[in-house]
Amino acid sequence: MSRMSCFCHGISVFLLVLLSHTGIVLAVEKGFNVTGTVSFRGALPVAETLPVTENAEVCGKDVLIQTVQVDAQTLGLRQVVVSVNHVSSPTTDQSLPKWVVVNSNCAFLPRVGAARLGDTLEVQNLDPILHNTHVKIGKRTFLNVAQLSGSRPIPKTLRRTGLHTFRCDKHKFMAGSLLVFDHSYFTVTDEFGVFHLPHLPAGTYTIAVWHETLGSLEQEVTVPSQGTVTINFTYP
Repeated sequence: MSRMSCFCHGISVFLLVLLSHTGIVLAVEKGFNVTGTVSFRGALPVAETLPVTENAEVCGKDVLIQTVQVDAQTLGLRQVVVSVNHVSSPTTDQSLPKWVVVNSNCAFLPRVGAARLGDTLEVQNLDPILHNTHVKIGKRTFLNVAQLSGSRPIPKTLRRTGLHTFRCDKHKFMAGSLLVFDHSYFTVTDEFGVFHLPHLPAGTYTIAVWHETLGSLEQEVTVPSQGTVTINFTYP
């Protein structure tokens, strides 16, 4: 499965995709791909400039935040989470890689990502300053950890589905999002807005896309018994 690209930086993590449909476990050997794009065709929002009040010698005097990142040629929108609604994954002994978020250059890398229930979230600090990563699910704190430069990574198992929001309590301009699913039918668009959902068996599905500031869109798609189906989404 393709992984996440993050604002102003690139870092990738890979998740294997295991498949089923409408709660009934199906064989994945003869699955077929769903591919597509997510694009943005409106006027780009004005980037937000946020002041830096701590560690300006490392982070700079201010930071420019543009969450709507569009490829100039394709109009593809990056950092969009794509998933299949109302599905469950078959039982497997094959574990997925841990999902790593890095404090680097006073930003969370990746800024937007997706992971599976039961995966391990690992937080690292690569900056020469203190960061305090605070992860919430709604108003409830999931993780709140301070890390000095060069300190060991902090692992924690993802035990709840839904949106996990990241903030640094020391640097208020730092933000990130992680969507956690109870299945493995998800991915994140690349820098061109492209996504792939491999090995979906033939059937009808609802595909959902989510962007951190633009919100959610849904479309129904029918996967044929042979070949690949393409589905495209457009914001706004």
